[in-house]
Amino acid sequence: MTEFTLWGLGGAIITGLVLEFVKRIWVKDGEPVIKDRWAVVAAVVVGVVLSIAAYIASISPDFSTWLEVIGAGVMAGLTACGLYSVTKAR
Repeated sequence: MTEFTLWGLGGAIITGLVLEFVKRIWVKDGEPVIKDRWAVVAAVVVGVVLSIAAYIASISPDFSTWLEVIGAGVMAGLTACGLYSVTKAR
């Protein structure tokens, strides 16, 4: 269970980034489809999926390796998207 605690802050950041990514991609008529209460539900779902992945990684070394590689790539990509949106001209 020690490994899961390491996902605490990082997991919260990843959950926020994934949710923001989904909100920006899934748009209808210029408005995000996921908003208000549904954003809370989506954040909980992403958190549960992350928790399940962390548990599987703790019992399977192969999955752990792939999770680290994929997690680093997703984190880098989402961070770059966020950084780009902050720095682009409006």
